Amino acid sequence: MARATRAPSTPARCPPSLGGPARPLGLALALAASLGAGGACSSQGDAAESAPTRACGLTIWHKPASAAAHVEVVGDWDGWKRPGLAPRARDDGWRVLDVDAPPGEHAYAIVEDGVWLTDKNEPMTGAHDGKEVTVATAADCSRPALGVDGVETTAEGAATVRATFRTARSGARLDPASVLARGRDGSTLTVTTVDPASGAVVLEASGLARGKYTYTLEARDAAGVVAEDARATVWIDATSGSAEPWDPRDAIVYQVVLDRFRGSDGPLAPPSSPSARAGGTLAGVRQALESGEIEALGATAIWLSPLYANPTGDFLGNDGRPYTSYHGYWPIAPRAIDSRFASEAELEAFVSAAHARGIRVLFDVVPNHVHREHPWVSEHPEWFIEDCLCGQGSCDWGKHIKTCWFAPYLPDLDWTNIDAGRAATDDVMWWLDRWDADGIRIDAVPMMPRAATRRIATAARRRYAHPGHALYILGENFTGPGNYQSLRYDLGPYGLDGSFHFPLMWTLREAIALETAPLSSIDASFRAGEAAWDGAGAVMGLMIGNHDVSRFASASAGNDGGDTWSAPAQPLDPTVYAKQRVALASVLTLPGAPVLYYGDEVGLAGRSDPDCRRVMPAEDTLIEAQLDTREMARRIGRARACSRALRRGGLTTLVADAERFVFARTFDADPPPSASAPGAAAPAPRDRDAAIVVLVRRPTRPLEVPLPAGTPAELFDVVTRTKVDASSNVLRVDAEPFGVHVYVPATSACAR
Repeated sequence: MARATRAPSTPARCPPSLGGPARPLGLALALAASLGAGGACSSQGDAAESAPTRACGLTIWHKPASAAAHVEVVGDWDGWKRPGLAPRARDDGWRVLDVDAPPGEHAYAIVEDGVWLTDKNEPMTGAHDGKEVTVATAADCSRPALGVDGVETTAEGAATVRATFRTARSGARLDPASVLARGRDGSTLTVTTVDPASGAVVLEASGLARGKYTYTLEARDAAGVVAEDARATVWIDATSGSAEPWDPRDAIVYQVVLDRFRGSDGPLAPPSSPSARAGGTLAGVRQALESGEIEALGATAIWLSPLYANPTGDFLGNDGRPYTSYHGYWPIAPRAIDSRFASEAELEAFVSAAHARGIRVLFDVVPNHVHREHPWVSEHPEWFIEDCLCGQGSCDWGKHIKTCWFAPYLPDLDWTNIDAGRAATDDVMWWLDRWDADGIRIDAVPMMPRAATRRIATAARRRYAHPGHALYILGENFTGPGNYQSLRYDLGPYGLDGSFHFPLMWTLREAIALETAPLSSIDASFRAGEAAWDGAGAVMGLMIGNHDVSRFASASAGNDGGDTWSAPAQPLDPTVYAKQRVALASVLTLPGAPVLYYGDEVGLAGRSDPDCRRVMPAEDTLIEAQLDTREMARRIGRARACSRALRRGGLTTLVADAERFVFARTFDADPPPSASAPGAAAPAPRDRDAAIVVLVRRPTRPLEVPLPAGTPAELFDVVTRTKVDASSNVLRVDAEPFGVHVYVPATSACAR
């Protein structure tokens, strides 16, 4: 494991142990905490007697396939000299090498029996001589560092931040008077514990209102050397006071295309052409936020389309038609907001308003390409790949996906160029830093090497992820039906937290919209995905559609094909909306993070891009079937936000056949840690939460479902708002077409 160590002469301490995370993001957060502080794999058990010392250089761990394997390490520290450095062998089969590398990034590869390998224990990769290599960071151990060990909060507004001060090579201890935690809002935390001997620091606050508080922790040592600072994030919200701090499983993400959602003065008129600007603004989204209509869906996160400054005017697409940059995916400046969407003050106000409601804000970032008007194109032409246009002529997507351009005016960044990669990552971090964002959606993931997403994810986690606070890094890897394995490549504790579950989206369309596959295929698709990315700790984005595919309602109506500049009418058929409700219920109740594309809650129609990006309809234009669809989405969304079972529970299939899919979600919370402490009373029983989901298509007979043991005797259907007697351990449901039922315990707070 390439981590900073004390010095090359220091004996190796402990080999890496990188099993799958116990729950999503567990390993990623642990790594972020240790790496962010310049930590090391250490067996120093005497922290009370000696403050931890910041480590220097690199220590590289590798376990070869056999004890007889020839292993060498080559790297940039000596110009990739061959033969490389030989790691020493240990009795446990590991090989370990200490490298006296100066502070900063270093690229290297492990060569085992002539085969170049990346270090599987390091998060970042890069390229050298056409090969993927590891990129690791050696700490500047002439400076001390702070690292956040964890943040604990209560629903009543109290917070405790625990941190560790690691001394510089000099060994100078922490100056107790120097510790400070500055909030973005100008507030400070109270320093309650400072132990120079162990480096332990505890800071507290009380009386905090609901919302997010980001603090910069500062300190210096007794010699006056300023430590590398750390970020501590405190959330006071519905889940922060529980035993399980918020993570992406708690998310319902509402996706907004800014130009098409709402204007500053209310609903928008359709644009003059499908690719023209409609005039939507961030102020319009804020209105929906402050009115409560987004929260009414149970949403706990908002994904905003890109805010970058984009070009004016029309640009010809590959189809010969004129397109504008209304969508935001053509950046012309890396750190500027498009004034047509918002001012800086408006963005600050929006983020503050979201955080005050416990809602996370996800920015859409575009690290794959820029528009030709971007300054990098002229200032750094070496940062770009010269290749063909995707899907045009002999430039097929399969062979050229990593290098082809979307359009002649959208040059691709060359992520094998280390300077380009650093600049693009720094710009993503600027959006997180400057605007206090809570995560990112990364555009066009398969068009970049994995090194791109890993570098971005590593930078974000080292700055902001710590125990008690998780980011959500979601990748767009567009793929077709059944292509689960292609999504696995970019996931994992070093990669993306999740990708959009396109295979499940296509299955929902086949099983519900088109009725060409059995309803049981939804269960099969979900489980095929779970098997494909098993061990990655991924929280996948579940959706029925997005801004790149036809609307689900038009697929149900059978008119989603054809000219995407020709808009089919909004459906009137009640069956279209009944199918919409079954599809929405599916993504709102399956494990993952539901992503609701604006307008899907009312069954908005549309062929593929650009027709799938119609303006959000005004309230007084909605028909009864649309209102009913939204109401169902709201009821299930609120139930998910309330129910730990629907957010975090496992899935047990009860019935899966052509016309029915019934499953249970159950969640068992561990008893408080103190209950199992030595000398304490026996642990309390686990706190069980449960939900039963019934989805039907066109059943021919009533449904009778044997319920799992322990199901409460009385259930409450959050969709129909009725109670059901389950004392016989059998659930009976009428043979209604396109029925949706979500049952929670009648005694649950979610039954209100």
